[in-house]
Amino acid sequence: MKKYPWLDGTHASLKELCEFFPSLIRGRWEERLVRTAERIAAFHGQPAVTKDIFWQAVGEVFPGGYDPLILRVKDRERLHAEMAAARRQEELEPGTEPVQMIQWQEGSETTGQIPAGAMIYAVNASARKGGNTDILIDEVLRACADSGCRTEKLYLSDSNLKPCTGCRACRRGDVPTICTVRDDMTEKVYAKLFAADGLIFGFPIYTARENGIMANFMDRWDCLANPELSRKMPKGKKALIVCSWMWPNPHAYDHVIEQMVILLKLHGVETTEVLALSGTRGKRHGRGVVKYHPDILERAYRAGIRFLKTSA
Repeated sequence: MKKYPWLDGTHASLKELCEFFPSLIRGRWEERLVRTAERIAAFHGQPAVTKDIFWQAVGEVFPGGYDPLILRVKDRERLHAEMAAARRQEELEPGTEPVQMIQWQEGSETTGQIPAGAMIYAVNASARKGGNTDILIDEVLRACADSGCRTEKLYLSDSNLKPCTGCRACRRGDVPTICTVRDDMTEKVYAKLFAADGLIFGFPIYTARENGIMANFMDRWDCLANPELSRKMPKGKKALIVCSWMWPNPHAYDHVIEQMVILLKLHGVETTEVLALSGTRGKRHGRGVVKYHPDILERAYRAGIRFLKTSA
């Protein structure tokens, strides 16, 4: 499989790193790392895979949430220090957590400005009312309301939201409603999504993916694709995403956010900004601690103003 010499103990590091994975998929990860490392070596005109090249390949292949696994092989002392710091973080008083918010911003390719009087519809997949995701959504909505827009927020945890059954009736074209499942999605949520001028989606990340309520909600978008894979969602909609997690790595779940942005794009919804909050663990298990960080709240408010004005 290897085409280049592997120096500086990199082959041993490769084996140790991949040993974490179950045997069923271990070979797939090893092949991915080998291919990436040798591509990097070839790009830089290097005759072998060195330690620096190997760890660069690991950084490209592994999502940010794999940091503890990587450090277990690369730097055990740093891993122990970070784990100890994480345990100490459980005792931090509200407002002293290493909270930070990363913003992804990009001008929309397909949507223009949202005028005053427009409807901004927010969907919150967090069950923690008054939690970090909820607070940031409220700041964005407050900015929209202050700019003259109408706003509404839906808590998915309060909704009768059933799972997609995979019946595929929505693809036949002869179904009298968007979806055959009878619940709040078919009774009101689809209509509100269609009618909104701007959409805000918020969700926490607990286990290296969007939380279960959000996953269930997005599964129910499958009926918005026609049999020929055109989209039923009205054109010209844009979205802002809010997400939060306890782990202090601000890029740990970039891949989760990217998947959500892509999924919305497949339905014709252009995401113009993401607010990603990390490092919220503390004595209160992170509940609502962002309210002790007024600088972050102000940035979320400004994101709401920018959301209305972002244009191609």
